[in-house]
Amino acid sequence: MIIFAHRGASGDYPENTLLAFKKAICLGMNAMELDIHKCIDGNLVVIHDEDIERTFKGKGLIKDYSLNQLKHFRCRNFEFINNYDCKIPTLREVFDLIKNKNIFLNIEAKTDLIHYDLEKDVIDLINEYDLKDNILISSFNHDTIRNFKNIDKTIRYGALYRSGDDYRGFGNIVEHAKNLGVYSINLSGLLVNKDIVDLAHGNGLKVFVYTINFPLAMRKMIEYNVDGVFTDYPDLMREILME
Repeated sequence: MIIFAHRGASGDYPENTLLAFKKAICLGMNAMELDIHKCIDGNLVVIHDEDIERTFKGKGLIKDYSLNQLKHFRCRNFEFINNYDCKIPTLREVFDLIKNKNIFLNIEAKTDLIHYDLEKDVIDLINEYDLKDNILISSFNHDTIRNFKNIDKTIRYGALYRSGDDYRGFGNIVEHAKNLGVYSINLSGLLVNKDIVDLAHGNGLKVFVYTINFPLAMRKMIEYNVDGVFTDYPDLMREILME
């Protein structure tokens, strides 16, 4: 089972920061997940929300700021407020961090509310760093996945599904993902059961599940034989997996 450090080791360190990613690597994790947006000057930046206010001391949408402006915002976690590694990072900075470490990286394109024209930029950067074999690109916006695939079909892609999406049963999720031509279905923990995992596997799809933070749920994922989990506590997941 792949253990993705969700937004880095985000249970203990500010999410989607270089510090959280470095700490995940120090824990011996070989898979991580992050979220990307595009700021006004075209840089790909790593942050979850469309606006900065929840995780950084400021207000406004990512798309309306330059990278230089974004770098001036400090994280809301008081313990790390002056830590340089707790600024908003670029995707390039994360690639610099992992380029020689054989990290499997899930890049979630956050285009479900604001559609950024970012597909070619992401693929160009992946090719620049020769990281294609280490990347899974996912999105809730399945048109974004189609756009990526129109540029490069050889990269792994994951279709994200959340509880409440109108797919009328898990059989239709698997069928939808097959038609989309993705490598994996990335499911909310609320959607997962043994039947959908078996059906996905029978159709050649990997099953990755988010966000699994509690021991009972972690053990349930092992029981279901999922291929991977996204967790804020990757060291805890590893301990349970090794029981």
